[in-house]
Amino acid sequence: MRRAVLLMILATMANSALAAGWYKVEVLVFARNYPVSDEIWDTGLQPRYASQSVTIGAPEQSDYVSANAVARGAWQPLSEEETSLQFMMERMASTGDYRELYHAGWRQPIGNKSDTTPVYLSGGRNIVTDDGAVPELEGTLQFSESRFVHVSPRLWLNTESNGERFYVDISQGRRLTGSDVYYFDHPMFGMLVRVAQ
Repeated sequence: MRRAVLLMILATMANSALAAGWYKVEVLVFARNYPVSDEIWDTGLQPRYASQSVTIGAPEQSDYVSANAVARGAWQPLSEEETSLQFMMERMASTGDYRELYHAGWRQPIGNKSDTTPVYLSGGRNIVTDDGAVPELEGTLQFSESRFVHVSPRLWLNTESNGERFYVDISQGRRLTGSDVYYFDHPMFGMLVRVAQ
């Protein structure tokens, strides 16, 4: 009986230690300057994403993150020398076909989905609407780890076609392996993500 209890305690401690590994995350979101698509967009979509989130550079303002993780530097922007996707954006922008909406790198603990706070992103231009100014890009990225790291984006782009404003989104989750760069595609905008330990 003691042996079983000891094994349960050790398993719990091991799961807790593995549950929140620290990762370096880098995200680049870009808009297509000349989107080409014959799709008919649903103009009634409105942004929906996790309201309980953390903002890069201001984690202390979130009630949903670990004070210990914040003290260890989680969700603080990395220096340009510590990131690597900017050169891709520079090459893409030089074609005249793309423009940057958001780019940042940070470190954060990633555990199971219920224990990892989504990261809030906003960027691009401020767009004046009847409801006031809104960011061109906004949404969240939910990272989680089971056997692999996963990302579930809920990113919304406020765009225009034929004089009408509407939202489009990237919301397809993906499993991330290694430290490869992953591309999330949409006819109006795209995202590159790299996660490494």
